[in-house]
Amino acid sequence: MTTIKIQNATPRGSESLCDSCYWAHIQKGYSGSEELALCAFLNPARIVPFKVRYCTDYNDKRIPSKREMEDIAWIIRTKDINRKVGFSPEDLGEDQPQEEEFEIVPAE
Repeated sequence: MTTIKIQNATPRGSESLCDSCYWAHIQKGYSGSEELALCAFLNPARIVPFKVRYCTDYNDKRIPSKREMEDIAWIIRTKDINRKVGFSPEDLGEDQPQEEEFEIVPAE
């Protein structure tokens, strides 16, 4: 069996990082070749004339930021001030969960 090695080739069908980047402004036309990508990381925004495989300033817009996660987080307080909230290794061995009353307070 013969192995063929191709160097410096471009993979077909690969998606650009700009498609999921927070800093990208992308305009697509009706044809597959009608696409314009602008990178707004620096001011002024610059045109990206090719599909990007790696970028040092990439920021995935599909993953929420720390601030967005803090905004949707719930604060759980127990009625007993001295009780720890969460799980401990001792809790894993118990068959019967203990009945505790919790108060759920939305974050402000």
